[in-house]
Amino acid sequence: MTEETLAPELLDDLPALPASAPPHEESQAHAAPEPRSLGRNQADGLRAMFGNGEPVVYCVASALTPDATATLGLGTAHALRRGGHLTLLVDEVPLFERQSLKSFAFPVRFDLGQVFSGTVALNRVLRKVSENLWFATGVKVRGAVDGKRTRGPSLVAMLQQTELDFEFVVIATCDPFGSAMACYGDKVKRIVVAAPDDASMSRALSHVRELSVTNGGDAVPVLVVGGADAQAGRQAFDRLAQASRQLLEQPLEWLGWVRSASASAFASPGGDSGDDGIVLPVSLYRMLAGRIAAPG
Repeated sequence: MTEETLAPELLDDLPALPASAPPHEESQAHAAPEPRSLGRNQADGLRAMFGNGEPVVYCVASALTPDATATLGLGTAHALRRGGHLTLLVDEVPLFERQSLKSFAFPVRFDLGQVFSGTVALNRVLRKVSENLWFATGVKVRGAVDGKRTRGPSLVAMLQQTELDFEFVVIATCDPFGSAMACYGDKVKRIVVAAPDDASMSRALSHVRELSVTNGGDAVPVLVVGGADAQAGRQAFDRLAQASRQLLEQPLEWLGWVRSASASAFASPGGDSGDDGIVLPVSLYRMLAGRIAAPG
């Protein structure tokens, strides 16, 4: 992205009220009240005094199917919401890649790629869907980057100019590569989620290869979902870690294994479930949310 900034009007219409209490609520409670006539200047002053905390951006780099990836992001965002964390979910999975999920979790008209291109205001992209949870799509971000149409600040910088004090931004994607991620911020953290089968392990190694370029040698956290049992999940991780060390000199961090099964296993005898994807358990979302929300 270039240094050219987005037009100020792209931020002017964002919600005037914060979606959650500011991080220094106790300090603000004892502060002398300001005249109500200050309006937006008062909000700007409060942000200058107390800060509009920079949200932590996590990319869920999924080596699962596109449908499972979209579900994974949604479940993780809801787990963070239920934990009281103001969260923005960004769905980067294109609709044409989905098999069983034919639409986004929440209807939207505009995409963050249009915001980064300077053609749509940020407030027209962000959608509040429940308490502590907002939603946006990022399907067009990669095309905007490839077409060299992006300009202006990152998403993190733009969010800090609003009165929405997000704690976390969760990006669900099957394509967690560097050029597009820079649009979200310069401190994007990644978690690779993979299944033990060969196709998923191959995609996971591709993710690790790309992430190793920008990861600075830090271990890439990997979570394994599905397989016969925990031992099979650990063996799959060890195989991936060995390939990563030998080919990339990139260490991996073992986050653990989560049980899962194929949806077809629940079909009635002689019937067809119509879905060959894996069923993601609630424990997976809780595990990811716990990792994201952990201090440090």
